[in-house]
Amino acid sequence: MSRPNPCPHEQVSCLNQHELIRKYRCDACGEVMMCACDENFGRRFLSHQLAQGTELGTQSRVAVTGGFQPGICNPCRGKPPTPAPGAAIHGRTSKIKRFYWRELFFLETERFADWQADHPDATPEAAADARHQIERDVLAEIKALHARAPLYDTKETSQAEILERAQVPILSLHPEYAATPEKGAVVMLEGEIVSPEAFVADHLARSGWSSMALESVPLHALFGVMMWLLIQDPADPKNRIVGFGSRTAYEARLPNVQIHTHLPEDFGTPGYGRRRKEAIEEHVAFFFHPDGAADRDHLLWLFDYWRAPSDPLRQYLWAHRDPDVDRARRLIEILPPDTVIAILRYLADDYWGRYLGWPDLLAARDGAYQFVEVKSSSDGLSGDQMRWIIDNHEILGLPFQLAKLHRPSRQVRQTERDDDAADD
Repeated sequence: MSRPNPCPHEQVSCLNQHELIRKYRCDACGEVMMCACDENFGRRFLSHQLAQGTELGTQSRVAVTGGFQPGICNPCRGKPPTPAPGAAIHGRTSKIKRFYWRELFFLETERFADWQADHPDATPEAAADARHQIERDVLAEIKALHARAPLYDTKETSQAEILERAQVPILSLHPEYAATPEKGAVVMLEGEIVSPEAFVADHLARSGWSSMALESVPLHALFGVMMWLLIQDPADPKNRIVGFGSRTAYEARLPNVQIHTHLPEDFGTPGYGRRRKEAIEEHVAFFFHPDGAADRDHLLWLFDYWRAPSDPLRQYLWAHRDPDVDRARRLIEILPPDTVIAILRYLADDYWGRYLGWPDLLAARDGAYQFVEVKSSSDGLSGDQMRWIIDNHEILGLPFQLAKLHRPSRQVRQTERDDDAADD
C-alpha cells in the first residue's frame, strides 16, 4: 500500500492553463495533481483527461500522480483565477467568449447533458435547438456575472499602444471605396475594383518599389525547406513517426493518401527551441561558408537541393503548394542572408507561437526592402499581428510600416456631393 504524501503542496504551478481539467505540479515535492473542484465534471465528461496532462511549453505528456486533491487551484485557495484567454478565432472573437471559454464549456456541457437525460426521445432537431438555447442562456449569465463581479480583467493592450510602443511608421492613403464591393476587393484603382493590398502595391510601385504578396505561408515554406533536416533528425530522442493525410490529395479531392514522417513530440513549442538550442546552431552552420560568411547563392543552392526532400514536413505545415515554395525562394533573393537566417532561428525557437501574423506585402527597391501590413478603413490588427509587431520591434528588427486606407467621412462625402451639385 502506498503511503499518503505528507507534502502540504503550498506552492503549485499549472502545467497548462488551456486544458479543461487542469493539472498542477507541486513546486516542493513534484507531485502532479488536479483540484477537487473539477472532480465531478471531470469524471462525468472528461475521464480520458484525468490520467495525464500536457505541458504548455513543451507539449510533453505528464502523468498525474496525485489524483484530485482539495484546495489546489487559485479560486479554492481564495485567490483570483489566472486569465488564459483563447485565440480570437471564428465564433470566439468577443472578450467574454475568449476569457470565459472554460466556464462556458462547463456550464453548457452540464446543462445539455441534463436536458438530454430529461428528453431521451428528443429528435436531433429538437436537441440542436435546445443546445443553441442553452448556449445563449449560459452566455447571457456569464455576461451578467462579468458585469456584476468579473472573474478576469479583460483589458488588453490596444492597437494604438502597440503601434506607438513599436514606433511603427504609418502610410495613410485615401482611396475611393467601391459602391458595390466584391469579396476581397473594396477600393477603386483606375476604374477597377481591387483589393487594399493591390492598391497599396500600386502606390508603392509609383515610387519604384516592387511588391510580393506575403502573409505567412511563404514563411512556412521557407522554414520547411531550410529546416527539415533539423526538425526530422532521426537522432532526436523525442522524434517519432507520425501519420497525416496528404494536403495535396485533400485539395485535389483525391482519395486519402497517408504521409508518414518523423516529427518531434514537442515540435513548435518554446521547449523545443530550448531543448534543441545546440542542434539548431549546428544546423544553421550549414548556411555559412567555411570563411564564416553567409552567402545568398549558397542559401539558394541549399534551398533548391532541399526542396524535394522537405516535402513531408511542408505537407504537415500546409506549405506544400509550388507557388508558395517559389515565393519562399524569392525571399532569399530579396532579403539579406543574415536576415533570412535570423527569421529561421526566430521560427525554430517557437514555431506555433510565431508562425502567424506576418505582414501582407514584402516590397523591394534597389537592394532595400520593407514589410508592409495593409489595413482598410476600420479593419484592426489581429492578436497575432500585434504580437508579430512587438516581436519585430524587440527581436527581428525588420523594416516595417503599416499602410492604412481611410474611408472618407460622412462629412467629406456630403461636402463632395454638395460641390458636385453646385457644379451642375
